[in-house]
Amino acid sequence: MRIVKYTPEYRRYFEQLNRAWVEKYFEMETMDEALLLHPEDAILKKGGKIFFVEHKNQIIGTVALVFVNNGVYEMAKMAVDERFQGLGAGKSLCKTAIEEAKKLDADKLILFTNSQLKAAIAIYHKFGFKDVSLDRQEYSRADTKMELLLTPDKPKWFDRKFNFNFGIEKFSELLERMEVGMLKFQELNKGKSEEQLNFKPDDKWSIKEHTGHLWILEPLWQKRFLEIKENKTEMSPADLNNTATDKASFNQYAIEKLLSDFQQERQNTIHILKSFGEKDFQNSLYHPRLNQPMRIIDLMYFVAEHDTHHLNAVLEILDDQAYH
Repeated sequence: MRIVKYTPEYRRYFEQLNRAWVEKYFEMETMDEALLLHPEDAILKKGGKIFFVEHKNQIIGTVALVFVNNGVYEMAKMAVDERFQGLGAGKSLCKTAIEEAKKLDADKLILFTNSQLKAAIAIYHKFGFKDVSLDRQEYSRADTKMELLLTPDKPKWFDRKFNFNFGIEKFSELLERMEVGMLKFQELNKGKSEEQLNFKPDDKWSIKEHTGHLWILEPLWQKRFLEIKENKTEMSPADLNNTATDKASFNQYAIEKLLSDFQQERQNTIHILKSFGEKDFQNSLYHPRLNQPMRIIDLMYFVAEHDTHHLNAVLEILDDQAYH
């Protein structure tokens, strides 16, 4: 099995391989036709690349790197012939796309996919892709966006900086993210064994501990939202050492209770947010750690990103268990 670069003679394989999987699960769309019928114009001439997997003199898989903007490429049109799935061709294509993106000095690699393509998503998670907010949708079938940061030393949560350059127009979107974040935790934990839920990778938090952490933090979010609304003098601080989570012994809890309690608290938070009036969204308080003003809409984004941070941690734990 070897990787080969695009040549005009391979154009038909690029179309055939992708058309086969799209038509099996979905329907071909305008963007599909543009990329598959004219890959030289739509991908290569715009700074992208296309690769194939050759196995025993047959082309069995393909992937494209599509230029998005400076520093950003999209990994797209990855497909493997059904007859040859399970040989590692998908992993080889994914690895190639990442390595080539680095050679192109990309800072970030993104992709769009559908949540029902679980085998492909498992590969993406294995290579470090994280779920992020779906900000654009060129394909109607795409309900999931993922990204891989290619620059080293990605900052930890406490090191993250936030640029709150949006307004109340984001309210509905952020409210939905907060609702969906809760539901994703329920979906991920469904049907998992106690061994999976209690496993502590490198003595870090288990899945139960990540879930419990979100539950016990929810009253703090509620308190802070109300403090902003009421124009308090300062925002309540968080326990930066996460002492409450470490001492809670969440691995002794039933996952059903953790999820139920988290859901109830999150619903309370959403009820509070829906009760606010337009004037409330003009208020702000300084965040004690970030040392910058934070409005209600900013705190909503902060909470949604915090959900995603812990959701990705849980996905990493599950992926590590699946591959060992």
